[in-house]
Amino acid sequence: MTGRAQTKAAEYISLCLLALLLGFAAGGIVWALLQIMQIGIELLWTVLPNALGLMDVPGILVFNLIICITGGVLIAIGQKHYGPLPDDMETVMTKVKTDGRYPYDRLHFIAIAAILPLIFGGALGPEAGLTGLIVGICYWIGDILGYRKEQVEALAEAGFAAIVGVVFGAPLFGVAHRLEPDTSSEKYTSRFTGRRTRIAIYLSGALGGMPAFYLLGHITGRRAGLPRFGAHHAIGLDQWKWVPVLIIIGILAALFYLIVRRASAAAAEKLGSHCFIKSIIAAVCVGSAGTFLPMTMFSGEHQLAFIIENWQSVSPSEMILTAIIKLALVSLCIHFGWRGGSIFPIIFSGSLLGYTFALITGMDGSFAVAVLVSSMYAYIMRKPVAVVMILLLCFPVTFILPICVSAFIAAMVPIRRM
Repeated sequence: MTGRAQTKAAEYISLCLLALLLGFAAGGIVWALLQIMQIGIELLWTVLPNALGLMDVPGILVFNLIICITGGVLIAIGQKHYGPLPDDMETVMTKVKTDGRYPYDRLHFIAIAAILPLIFGGALGPEAGLTGLIVGICYWIGDILGYRKEQVEALAEAGFAAIVGVVFGAPLFGVAHRLEPDTSSEKYTSRFTGRRTRIAIYLSGALGGMPAFYLLGHITGRRAGLPRFGAHHAIGLDQWKWVPVLIIIGILAALFYLIVRRASAAAAEKLGSHCFIKSIIAAVCVGSAGTFLPMTMFSGEHQLAFIIENWQSVSPSEMILTAIIKLALVSLCIHFGWRGGSIFPIIFSGSLLGYTFALITGMDGSFAVAVLVSSMYAYIMRKPVAVVMILLLCFPVTFILPICVSAFIAAMVPIRRM
């Protein structure tokens, strides 16, 4: 091996080791912020209303509106001073790709903005704000160490893989998300070309985050992430005969989400820079919906654990309404200033629709959810491999065939961008 080759190999190994360490640090930071968020939710939405003795609907409605509007005002104040933060995952990685860097001068506010909407009841996932925070830290460290642009970009994408991996408990989800084509005209080979040396860096970041995240969760007993569906299920012909119908329902639910997303974006554009008005409108919608359908609030992670155990005792009409309104609230929150992620709420809403279908037809509930959620999410995201990666962390491996079939079929159905 020549001296130049040895130098490149040493650089490559050092980047993998640094990505591993950054991933480990990212896992700890994400765990800490998620616990701060959960403690805030418990204090605001459990301890405080219990102390006030709120029992009747009018009292709960007033309380919800006061809390949500307070959160809306705080969110608007922050955006007035710092701009519309946090960025979503795609915006963060687009800035990395086009600008060659991501700003890290506002990391303190990004951290606060990432969890504030969730504490105050927003129907949002935590992955959006946390992505910007970790990628910003990666660029900060890369600049301190004097790495070249392409090296820091590789570390940033490793940080992305780490954050997505620990939030969803799926270490390969972030890697698959970055390597799958973004458009139908792009090919898998083009995503791998020139990235072969980076794949190990991505994997180092993703795998580095898991030990810290789970170690802290094990030590404290406070874990986070998507719950797992039970291993007991039926997978015979009585289930497979419903797959085409479930895929259609999943695609229709995805279309509803995309239409509402477009309408929310148009309405927000008409309101222009009036961040206080937009934020309070979102607050009123979240608080009002949460009074009558409590599961429309928050990301859906903890509610999904409850539904998995109790779905047969929940009325189909309640599950359908909750799913539809939650999908609408996700888009409303994001475009009206309550910025966050959409993955958790989409999975939760799809699960409700899948369980509803199972109640009506008598089929296996987990099977219905697996097919409907994978088709719905794959139609929205257009990345079936990433969808399979994340859902196999929720479902037993015996579900791999229905999940793959529904995800790849839904992703191939043409879509007009909304």
